[in-house]
Amino acid sequence: MKKISFALFGIFLCSSLGFAAAENSLTRTCSSETMGNALYSPPIIANGDVCAMVDFRNCQFQYLPSYKKIKCVGGNYRPSIFRAGRRTDDKKLACFGRFEERADFASTPDAKPEKWSQTLDLRSATSETECEFNNGKSKMFSSVFVHEHLPIIAIKKRFEGELPEKYVFKYVFAEPDGNKPTLQTRSEAVKIRDGFDIKYVIEKRAGSISGTTFVLCDAPDASFANNGVEFAVELKNPPREVSFFIIFADDFDGNNAAKQSEELKATVRKEGFAGLYASHSSKWKSFWEKSYINIPNKRAEDAYYTAIYNLKCYSTKWSIPVGIFRSHWQGSYFGFTFFNPALCASGHIAEAEKVASFWRSLLNYAYRRTSSAKNPTAGARWSWQSLEDGAEATSSGRWLDHVLHMCNISLETWTCYRYSNDKSYLEKTGYPVLKGCADFFQTQMVYALKNGRTVIGRCCDLERLPPALENAFLTTCGAIASLEFAADAADVLKVDSERAALWRETAAKLKKSLPNDGEKYLSYPDAKERSVAALSGVYPYGVLPASDPLQRAAIYDFEKNAMSAGNMYVMGEKICSWYAAWLALAQARLGDGDGASRNIKSSLDSVGKFAEICEINEPNIMSVPWCSSPQGTYIQAVNEMLLQCEGDTVKIAPAIPRDWKDCEFSLKAFDDLSVFAKISGGKLEKLTIKAGEKYSARQKTVVLPDGKQITPNLSPNSEFSLKVPFWSGIKRTDEKSTEVVFVPSGKFQSMEEML
Repeated sequence: MKKISFALFGIFLCSSLGFAAAENSLTRTCSSETMGNALYSPPIIANGDVCAMVDFRNCQFQYLPSYKKIKCVGGNYRPSIFRAGRRTDDKKLACFGRFEERADFASTPDAKPEKWSQTLDLRSATSETECEFNNGKSKMFSSVFVHEHLPIIAIKKRFEGELPEKYVFKYVFAEPDGNKPTLQTRSEAVKIRDGFDIKYVIEKRAGSISGTTFVLCDAPDASFANNGVEFAVELKNPPREVSFFIIFADDFDGNNAAKQSEELKATVRKEGFAGLYASHSSKWKSFWEKSYINIPNKRAEDAYYTAIYNLKCYSTKWSIPVGIFRSHWQGSYFGFTFFNPALCASGHIAEAEKVASFWRSLLNYAYRRTSSAKNPTAGARWSWQSLEDGAEATSSGRWLDHVLHMCNISLETWTCYRYSNDKSYLEKTGYPVLKGCADFFQTQMVYALKNGRTVIGRCCDLERLPPALENAFLTTCGAIASLEFAADAADVLKVDSERAALWRETAAKLKKSLPNDGEKYLSYPDAKERSVAALSGVYPYGVLPASDPLQRAAIYDFEKNAMSAGNMYVMGEKICSWYAAWLALAQARLGDGDGASRNIKSSLDSVGKFAEICEINEPNIMSVPWCSSPQGTYIQAVNEMLLQCEGDTVKIAPAIPRDWKDCEFSLKAFDDLSVFAKISGGKLEKLTIKAGEKYSARQKTVVLPDGKQITPNLSPNSEFSLKVPFWSGIKRTDEKSTEVVFVPSGKFQSMEEML
């Protein structure tokens, strides 16, 4: 195929990549009139430290009927406040209570909304509600957010029409589902001039946590009462607008609680709701400006942005847990995650590196699990479900025999380097983790059988499959990837050359023994059941080429039979959002845009009312809404329909369906590159590639949507751009390459004409 090399003469036709997501892509609304028979699951508001769900009154009432039907792991699904890392001795997240309200009208004490609507505004991570009371004569508007970088929940209430005779805001410092004091916590309250000062201690055998929760109100005539559990702020004849603030300060992790509490109170009193909202929304605005997509399928776009929002909300100082709720595996950290390819391509490399740095920080713990002073090269093995200190958080079960999470720890860690080209990161963070994973597989999981085959030994693969599987396809592909990633990293750093050669040799042997039936790969030898595991050579690990006929056959065989194997567990009647996105991503890597689009649409069948992805969501089953695990796969599937990278090859719109005639995106590519592309009427209209300061200067091949290739000349901190109407002329240099000189003449009106 002919390649075209471009020489730039200082004319940049598309100078900025800094577009933002469309305004309507970042708001989600549901109402009493649109809920239908769907289960209501409240949206999350969080900053990676303080995390809460808020209902359609912007409160945290406990007794909505749908809550009892939602299945979770670790605790009942009830809106409450939790803080990342704050745990009791039994490893549970400590509960920091909830907030509720009461509105008394002349004819209706403790009135309930007659109508309501709730909007989750992703632009500012704010929940906005409108509730109608008093036979339509009164409306209450409410806004609530968890400040982006401060441990503060800010709540504003605004009344229209007839005012209630009395309004009461309540902070309930209790366990979910009642008024029982929070676990292993003792507290005492002091009245201050504008609210409450609630001192508490989370008592532990070691490392007890002391802190203070403040409840403040900006109304001058508020009265206050408490019984040690409920802290009430009462307003008789309330003003048209009033704000409340819940502030958290503690000595966790060496924090100076006294200093923090005084600073936070001073900030709230000085800035008020408006000032806090301004600094909060400014940070979120910066977050959203790092990338964007604009695609014809707006439901898919909505779920895409909600998924990114979900990951940002859960991004703690350590890493990204399943959630920051008891109902989400107690806020623990799985190794079997798919975050970093999605985060990096979406421009959030700092968030991705946090995930890798977490595993690096636990490296000594991981080595102690597997190695000894006499055998220090036996590799590292992280917990299947980690707490902040690396300790195993899960209960006893066959999942303790997983090693597949080691594969994803490698993938998450190597991905950061692929996008950033930051050798300092690779040396200090990435390679120690990659080396530990590769050594683990090489030393403890690889078996050379007498029949000449090399396989991964018995382990638990995906939990829906039988236990103790030998040569399981997903785990084996992941082990191959781990070995190859570590070898590539060693080459970059020019270290461990002999070990890298051994890793590559082992990976090659494992590929020769992958289980198959002669027509397609199988999830394990002689498997009759279907599983998403059989897609793993292409996605997530990318160790088999898209042209591999056995892999292609396995992908389409799974799609044909997905209804029988579409969930993580043996339940449900259709494919879950996670597995549908997994399938879509595999098809995107095959270049099948229509297939990818088909299964992105399937994944949308299970999203909630705020476009949130659940673990499972069917008419009779809702399991773990706002679960972080599926989000990365979905984001990556959409990203890779628009942009894919393979080594030094960048593919523009490699898997968009035929009905996506108009779309555009601004995303990241490997090697510190940023890519903006716009497709209009099914043809590429604009393309801009910007190289960052860490760009390697290796020549890149850019594959355009029609399959033609160009090789732009780039250097660090440079930019390559082309805009079809401005192409000017072609200068032929030899039979294999063409040089295009840019002058704004508009001679060529299409790429086909130019080529």
